[in-house]
Amino acid sequence: MSHVSLGLTAHAARRLQQRGVARWFVDALLLHGRAAHDGHGAVLVHVDASMRRQLKSELLPSVYRRAERYFDVYAVVADQRVITVARRTRRRFN
Repeated sequence: MSHVSLGLTAHAARRLQQRGVARWFVDALLLHGRAAHDGHGAVLVHVDASMRRQLKSELLPSVYRRAERYFDVYAVVADQRVITVARRTRRRFN
């Protein structure tokens, strides 16, 4: 997904804060993450193996270690905005 400049809804901003997810990681997720349609009109963007490899090659080792704590995060995008951000608690993506 290449829409790194998407805005956040107020709900998404609250969820970022509540779940301790850094905004810089959401931007990276939107830029490099894998997108999958949810079947309800939104797109789920998540970390996959290729994103991990890409981040590992682009980021300093210390920054990559910080990013690893967010690898279970996904974003829900609809209407050109991030609707919410959550952590996976079970396998949802292939």
